[in-house]
Amino acid sequence: MPAPTSPIRPRLARAGAPVLAVLLALGLAACSDADIDDAAQQAKDAASEARSAIDDLKAQVDDARAEADAAEQKIADAKEQLGSLDDAAKAEAEKAVADAQTAVADAQGALEQAEAEGDAASQQALADAQAKVADARAELEAAKANAAGEAADSLDELAQQLTTLGDKLESAAAGS
Repeated sequence: MPAPTSPIRPRLARAGAPVLAVLLALGLAACSDADIDDAAQQAKDAASEARSAIDDLKAQVDDARAEADAAEQKIADAKEQLGSLDDAAKAEAEKAVADAQTAVADAQGALEQAEAEGDAASQQALADAQAKVADARAELEAAKANAAGEAADSLDELAQQLTTLGDKLESAAAGS
């Protein structure tokens, strides 16, 4: 046997629906223009911060790219100076310069990725490129110890350029 239903329940439900609608309307009306303006301002501020972060990253990438371009020129200069070295020192220096060239190319690729994507993967690529640049710099320092004259000076200038490039890569990685 079904439970008896009270005629009061449907009346309460019919009467409660408009009351609930009025309460919801009053709740929505309670959102003042100031609240809406505040939310809109917060959205604008967030967008502005995002644009600023992107602009900062682009500036850091541009700085690092300029250092990479300068490093390419130093690599060309160093290659010209290696002819005066003895065979053993020349072979070591050539390998160090070739590794520096590879590290610079990797850095340029990582910078392009950071500019295009600006995400965690590009941050890792920049960190990897920075490590390769540091390794190449250490190789140049070792090769410089066995070189003399203009060749040693050229290797030293390239090592200094790679130090600067490494610093710029670190800044760009921190900014992405």
